[in-house]
Amino acid sequence: MKNDDSLSSDLTIEPLKLKHLSMLRADNNSKYLGIFQILLCKKWFSSLESSLTNLIPTRNSTCLVAVERYNIIAYILATPINRRGTCWCISEPYFIGESISFSRYNLLQNLLRKVLYKSNINTQSFLTSIKTNDNQNLSVIRQSGFQPLRIIKYWNRKEDIKYRKKEYKDNFTWEKLNEENSQQIWRLEQAKESINFRSIFDRQWHDIYEKRNTLTGVIKSKENNIIAGLIPSVCPQNNYSLELIRGLAWDERLNQSIPNRINNMKAGKSNCYIETTSEDNKLNDILHKSDWEVSEERVLLGRSVWKKQNGYKLKSIETELLTNLVGNLQQQPELPSTIHIENNK
Repeated sequence: MKNDDSLSSDLTIEPLKLKHLSMLRADNNSKYLGIFQILLCKKWFSSLESSLTNLIPTRNSTCLVAVERYNIIAYILATPINRRGTCWCISEPYFIGESISFSRYNLLQNLLRKVLYKSNINTQSFLTSIKTNDNQNLSVIRQSGFQPLRIIKYWNRKEDIKYRKKEYKDNFTWEKLNEENSQQIWRLEQAKESINFRSIFDRQWHDIYEKRNTLTGVIKSKENNIIAGLIPSVCPQNNYSLELIRGLAWDERLNQSIPNRINNMKAGKSNCYIETTSEDNKLNDILHKSDWEVSEERVLLGRSVWKKQNGYKLKSIETELLTNLVGNLQQQPELPSTIHIENNK
């Protein structure tokens, strides 16, 4: 296999097109035909949105396909994860076949390069997640400028476990996401995240509210304070993938309220996954004692794209924030001196 980064004449990486459906039909690959039909429809919507970027931010996925000698080898997805389109999530590559000239390592390199530099995606930041034990893909991602942000545990309910429904109405209530509590849970999320992560992800409260589903909601104390919640995940890997978050200060009532909530979820069933960070030992301990098990661990990585200014200079988001801060400090008015020193005559 070739190990250089240059593309051979037999391999092309291009946006998903109608001709790719014909290639799948020729290969009798019906497994991916339906997926590509849906992605192609989204691509058409995305193209329409791109022509109206000043009016409507792009919200649909972009699919790039690697084709070698009229055979589809792999594809990769990039999806906006906030309403403003300032951050996109890049999927892992999906391999349909094996290349005769390129390794999977090289294919991922070229697919990423196409997404980051040669696609029509107009954004500042990207997120992606890779399995913690996938050293090869992690190496490619790190070489592309991505930095690790957190390790995520994906919890799935154990099979053949029956739960007895309990209620603790005196201690807490469960409330589905609405506009008011979405703003409250968003502020709770912002308080626990680093400045770097917030600048990359750039999630607003309405992003949480718009992506709500039948399983999302908040846990409220009897004082009407939100102490925890299940919200749409940052970079979802499953149809029902929810992030379990809590306040900075630990509330002992969560030892009862969380098991009651997660074990009585009706929708999703075995397809529901709960995400926690690896360092939140208290939440992880509750899930473990509630007969949930870790299905996998993934590294969430982020990248702030360098953007052009005045046609020449390149400046990162972090550099821009620092420059603005220093500029504000330098613009402080000069205080008049109350001491006048006269020259000796």
